Amino acid sequence: MNLKFRCFSIQLATLGAGALGGWAFNLIGVPLPWLLGPLLTIGALSLTGLSLSTPWGSRQTGQLLLGTGIGLKFTLPVALFVADHIGIMVFSALASMGFGLVAAFLLQRTARTDIATAYFSCVPGGVAEMSVQAERYGGESGPVALAQSLRVLCVVTTIPIGLTWLGATGEPLFQINRIPFDPASFPLLLLIGLVLGGGLARLRVGNAWMMGPLAGAALISTMGINLSGIPCELLNISQVLIGSTLGLRYRREMMLRLKFFIAPAAISTLALVGLNVLFGITVGMMTGLPISSLILSVAPGGMAEMAITAKVLGLAVPLVVAFQIVRIFIVIAISGLVFRHALRRRPPMN
Repeated sequence: MNLKFRCFSIQLATLGAGALGGWAFNLIGVPLPWLLGPLLTIGALSLTGLSLSTPWGSRQTGQLLLGTGIGLKFTLPVALFVADHIGIMVFSALASMGFGLVAAFLLQRTARTDIATAYFSCVPGGVAEMSVQAERYGGESGPVALAQSLRVLCVVTTIPIGLTWLGATGEPLFQINRIPFDPASFPLLLLIGLVLGGGLARLRVGNAWMMGPLAGAALISTMGINLSGIPCELLNISQVLIGSTLGLRYRREMMLRLKFFIAPAAISTLALVGLNVLFGITVGMMTGLPISSLILSVAPGGMAEMAITAKVLGLAVPLVVAFQIVRIFIVIAISGLVFRHALRRRPPMN
């Protein structure tokens, strides 16, 4: 009983510290406060060696709320617009993988590591998915997980702040109707997301608890059915849950064990992010689509984090989400094939 109470107390304190960080960041006007505040606060506390944890299902709950909120923005005109631009999305996803290859060769050279570890560290996929792939092809999962986490941290802490400082906000592209919150219909909306998220999770689909609720809400929205909106407070809570869970990735023991890998991983991450940002600017100039939204669309961050950023900055949320979804599917589907047929025989760096 004492052990259970202690675990509960630690979980409550962790979320409390994350929420406090979000409140402080919001108070001083930091962009994306309810995500960055918990992420950096919990990450810093975790690096001190404190025993921290969040309740089981915290990240999934945050993704359920966020995915549902984002999905409600997919009206029929938005869906048709996204379908018209699917070619650009596929090309951008392949380009992002190409930039990942460039970063991987840089990481292999600077970290003196094997190509499997370098490649799966830099290809912009999920932390879990790329770690598993690395082990499958003879790489090390620890460095891959660290590099992938650093990638998300780098994107989330630089691009939103940079766009805000440049005043690159308020490019919604789509006219989105605000759906009022309906306490009677809201549970049904969440139930739809819960069923779809759970179903995709059972099928081991990546980002299941984001994709399922998003798909369910988008389907309802494109059909013109307005069950309920999601209060801003719940979306803030979703960010605290996601940010706090992300912060837990930065464990002191892992950082100490891989301390010589951190600097090369950071350099390759900056190269990867920089190439994608330049690519987003170029595509925006060539297509006439909002450049700020395209930077987020091609940024190698997590889908949830980029969607939150787009929403907070008033950018084209559905466009950003669509680009990120296409990239995730393509990376997960072909990253292993690319390695097996093009990189497996590449000699190690001496």
